[in-house]
Amino acid sequence: MGKQPKPSSADLHDFSKKMVISSLRSAKLRQYRFRLTRFILAASADALISPGIRTRSRSNVLRATSTVPAYSPRLNAYPPIPTDIAECFSPTEWDQRCSLAVAYRIAYLHSWHENIFNHITLKVEGSENYSDGPHFLLNDFGIGFDEITACNLLKVNLDGMVVHTTKPIPAARRDINPGEGRVFKPGYVLHSAIHAARQDVHAVWHGHDLDASAVSQTKFGILPLSQEATYVLNKGLSYHPFEGSANDLSEQPRLIANLGPTNQMLLLEDHGPIVACPTLEEAFAGMYFLTRACKYQIKSLSAVGGDLRQIHMPDDTTLIGIVKRMENFDEAPSARKEEKVSSSDEMSENGPLAEIIHDTPGLMFAYARRTAEKTFGLASIYR
Repeated sequence: MGKQPKPSSADLHDFSKKMVISSLRSAKLRQYRFRLTRFILAASADALISPGIRTRSRSNVLRATSTVPAYSPRLNAYPPIPTDIAECFSPTEWDQRCSLAVAYRIAYLHSWHENIFNHITLKVEGSENYSDGPHFLLNDFGIGFDEITACNLLKVNLDGMVVHTTKPIPAARRDINPGEGRVFKPGYVLHSAIHAARQDVHAVWHGHDLDASAVSQTKFGILPLSQEATYVLNKGLSYHPFEGSANDLSEQPRLIANLGPTNQMLLLEDHGPIVACPTLEEAFAGMYFLTRACKYQIKSLSAVGGDLRQIHMPDDTTLIGIVKRMENFDEAPSARKEEKVSSSDEMSENGPLAEIIHDTPGLMFAYARRTAEKTFGLASIYR
């Protein structure tokens, strides 16, 4: 079969209005449908994307109904700040440094790294109030993910300049890369763009997982073949075309336009995934499910010799319901939807019955954190 033209918004209009599910049984139309998978969710709610912006996302109609739980810091508590660096960081920044340091160790254990490359960044709480803010924490270039500690993380501004601590960090706590440290420009270009443009984003996680990077090289991207994939779609998935090494500041506006105002997942084509979330725990959960989805997809396509006709693919109507259901996939068995309490039958002993929401990202991160702490030792990470 000859090379198919790349679908446009005009194709999508024609596809959504004229094609019926039964017509997709032919091999030719079925393969073309897979190439339009990225657009289906947006089309279902008439949220067609402008041809000038290549963001492909699910409809905001779905996002508007989601509930964001308040995360409890008790799930992930860290050692108190040591006395010799008590004047270097605030207690809040120390906690953030500890959480990010262990996040790097977690990424190492999941093979979401490439030698000394890739980055996870975390916006420093309250830094948006500074004249050169916001600031964010990232890894010192030249240090492996398995070597990251709370003290050898760098704090930089949106211009990529290192922000010095109130008091110098003792040299013994920065024993791998002594001195000010090194900022890797491609990491700064990608992460600073997102931190500057998305006020809702505090954590940005980027890695070169082999399967996720392989999927980024395909024209059909992430397919809705698993629960993990529908988690990704539910959080909003965009794609950004490959422009070469991410060291050109002029790429930032296009990157942000493709990510969009609400999506949390961005697949850099021919490169790898970026997950941008309100919390580090959510970013971990997003990267976990995204990479898992890609692993399933690579294995399933390998099992059928790459023949998409042999893959179970939900039809358009079913897909909307699948993604919608993912919003509450982790609710407690006794969860109640928020509603106005109007009778005594709906009152508990202590007042109105509240909706029960699991902090699934926090629980996932806590388990991964405990694993990293047992593997590397607390003293190796929180120093």
